[in-house]
Order: sequence, then C-alpha cells, then structure tokens
Amino acid sequence: MSMMRWNEDEARRLILGQMVSLIDGMRTQAIRSSTGKFRKREPISVFRPQTLQELMAQVEVELEKLAADHGQLRDFAESMRVLLRRMPDASLLEMYDAVMDASEQWLGDVAVEDADGLRTDEQHPTQLEEVSLLIDDLRRERRKPTRREKLAIHMAHEALANGARLQLPYKPLPIPGFGDTQTYMSVTDPGEGHLAGTTTREDWMRGVLVHVEHLERGHQGRESVESYRIPRILNVAKVRLHVAGRAPVTSFIGRPMFDSGKFHLDLWKTVQTMSGTCTAMFQMGVAECKVAMDRMTASQIIEFMRCLRSNILRDSRTQLLSAAINLNTPLVDDRDGGSRVVVDRKEIGLLGIELVKAGGFDKVTWDGAADTYPSLPVMEQLTHAEALELVHRAHERGLRTYFSAGFRFPHIPLAVYTGVDGVGIGGAQILRYMDSQTGFHGPFQPENISRILAIRDEAARSPLGRAASLLARLDWLHSQRRLDDHQEELRAELYEALSRQQVDSVLQGLESQARSATV
Repeated sequence: MSMMRWNEDEARRLILGQMVSLIDGMRTQAIRSSTGKFRKREPISVFRPQTLQELMAQVEVELEKLAADHGQLRDFAESMRVLLRRMPDASLLEMYDAVMDASEQWLGDVAVEDADGLRTDEQHPTQLEEVSLLIDDLRRERRKPTRREKLAIHMAHEALANGARLQLPYKPLPIPGFGDTQTYMSVTDPGEGHLAGTTTREDWMRGVLVHVEHLERGHQGRESVESYRIPRILNVAKVRLHVAGRAPVTSFIGRPMFDSGKFHLDLWKTVQTMSGTCTAMFQMGVAECKVAMDRMTASQIIEFMRCLRSNILRDSRTQLLSAAINLNTPLVDDRDGGSRVVVDRKEIGLLGIELVKAGGFDKVTWDGAADTYPSLPVMEQLTHAEALELVHRAHERGLRTYFSAGFRFPHIPLAVYTGVDGVGIGGAQILRYMDSQTGFHGPFQPENISRILAIRDEAARSPLGRAASLLARLDWLHSQRRLDDHQEELRAELYEALSRQQVDSVLQGLESQARSATV
C-alpha cells in the first residue's frame, strides 16, 4: 500500500489524520496517568467537512488545548507544531516518517522493525479485505503494527470515508441457550473505544456483542436528548472492518422522529428514514439494529414495527431487529380501543413482550434509563423474580432479550442469573471517563473488559448461572415446539426453583437431559 495512489492533498490530509490520532493518544495517556478529577468542557462534536487549511488549523487548536490542559506535554506539543509548519513544503514521505518517528517516540505504538505483514493472496484481493486480515493477525499475535501496516489501516479508514464498500463475513447473534455463553456482554462505545480497545484482543471479543452507540448526553433529560443515540455510520464501518466475523456487531438507531406530533401524518417519512438507515447498517454486516419505541401508544408501536420491518432489506434469519422498551416511561395500552396507562415497570416489561411479538421484531430490550445520568442500574429497578419472569416469558415466545442502563460490576451476576441474552454495558458507568460536572465523556478504559468478562464467566459457572442458561435453552426449545410433556414439566420446575434462587436440588440431572435436546 502506497500513498502514491492518493493525490497530494489527500495524502497530506491522511498525514494530518495520523497527527490527530497521535494527539488523541497522548491526551488519553495523560488523562489515564492523572490522579486528579477528569474534566471535559465540550461534548463530542458532529463531524464537519474541512479543507486542508482548516484541518491544519484544527491540529494547531488541539495542540494548544493539550498543552494548556496537560503541562507535561508542552514539549510534545511544540515538537508537533514544528512538524505542522513543515507540512506545506516537506515531501509526503518525509512528513509521514516524521509523524511515525513521533508516534514511536511518544506513544510507543509502532513496531521497531518495518516487516511486511500485509497479505497479497489472490483469495483476498481487495484492500479492505487485506487490511481486515492484517488487523486479525495483529490481534492474534498481540503485536504492534509496523509503519507500513499502520498506514494501511489508516488508508482503509479513509477509503471507507470515501465510500468503499465492506464485503466481509459477519457473525450473527447466538440462539438462546446455545451460544458460547448465555449472557453476552454488549460492550458499548461510539466507536473509537472499540478500535483502540475492544477489537485489539481476541479474548475481549469472546461472548461479546461489539455494540456501537452514541452514549454521551450530558446532564439532559430524556425528553430533550435520548439516553442513547445513533452513532456516526463511518464509525460502524470502521468497527466492522476491525471485527469482521470475530463477534457480532450491533448498532443503536434511535427513537422515531414524529415532527408534527401526529403519528399517522409522520409515519411514512419516519418509516422510510429509519428503514433506510437500518438497511445501510445491515448491508455493512451489522447483526442487529435497535430501535427505541418512544412517544407512541401500544397500537402505534405495533403498527410502526410492522411497517418498519417490512421496508428494511436484511437477512431476517441472521440480522435481527430489536425494540427498546423503556421501563420508566408510562405506556398507554390502547389495543382494544381503551386507554389504560401502564406505569409499573414489570407490567411495562410484560406488555413490551406482547407488543414486540405482535410487531414482528426479533428481540425485546428492557431499558431502565431515566432523566438522571448516569442511570440507576436496571437490575436495582427490578427484583430477581421480576427480571427472570420477563426473560422467561420472552424466551418462550421466541424472542431474544436484553437489559440496559446503569450496569456496574456488581450487577453483572444479577443479569446472568436471569438467563438474559445480552447486557448493555459501557459508557461512564464502567468503560469511559466522565466529567461529573458536565456529564461529558473521556477516554475508553479497555482494561475493564477483562474484569467484566471474568465476572460474567464466574457467574455463568455458578449453579444459578447454569440453571439460568439451561432454562433459556428449554424456553427457546418450547418456543420451537421441541419439548415433550416430561421436558415441559422439568422446565416449569426449573423456572420456579430459579425464581426462588434455590436450584441445587433440581439442577442435578437436568443438564444432561437438556443438552441432549437440539434446535
């Protein structure tokens, strides 16, 4: 791979992009080594096109901020300003080598030997496929990229930004009770944290959904700003490049946009806008798109889901649609012409199952986000028996399940003991720095993934974890009408025992019988 295939402005833009990455890396390093409170005054900005001159000016501004916020980095900032002044006159090769020298000196993220690790097999002829295989090699070999490899990855990112299409294998979500583990950790980030963290280690993607979602909302209420928002689609493409078929990649889409406030007037535009977005995600190999069911009555939710799913282009066997039901938002059940207001969390959750099944979506998400941020953990908003009942009822109706909002380390086992398929985990609670004053996010903390997965695995090995996984399998087989009368009796007995959290007496002997059953 060579920068010679780019024109001069494009190549200089690519080099400036490497400088921005280096500055971000130094800022992250400084924040992580600081003992003071993390502070961030500005939210993540919306991407805007920039001329070469504007991009150079942005680099200058970022260097000024870096030096002002982290005095120990003044020498680094000055050395980068010297490089920036050379940009208009220096050759492309000189500038690239200079930036790589700086990256090696200050971050140590470049391999010393410039060996050629790129594949050129005819079996993988395209640039994006080659780079995806390269990233996989780096991950498995646990090594730093060489200069040439780092350039190739950055060029692949630029190619995606310029419309290059991904044609990589993707991994679908597992069937309940039949995956590597029952409860997958949906490691959540807007994208950059996945590129620099989640996707860099093989063991960080085992039993994990790599979920891309914009989490930052500051201290804003849910009426003003959604708890979670759609990420930048380029970030989703980059994450897919880095993950390929190693783990399922999922994405949040958002809540429907009813501009007039009149459901049927806005339905056409809302359905076509969101179906186009979901289709674009699925065409990139995303395994699941999640849509929030906000600001609608029960009958409207059903109609919206039916219209939306029929306008999305996807492989419905391996690419799922998930409906997010907020447990803290009262829901008007008008299905029979009435107007019953449902406010109890468990009742909202149970009603959500009925609506998702009627609407034809594949997965129900119970979200506990409210106006406070960070959110109160959803596992503290429901009792064990309530959470288990939601998962159990959804599984036996043939729906996948998911809990989100406020998860911290102690709440992971509580979710595992319900047999839920996925847990939304990320953001300020556990994987990002956050300024408590502004609510804005800072660097990703990838080292916490190991702890998250260790806690999950330990809980999964416990009697309650094994019982929950077994119940999920039996419930799913029930939904497929694969159980005989005796197995149905065992399923009911196991559910009651798990609800009481007293499973030892019924667990023995059940595991071997259940594992003999197949989908």
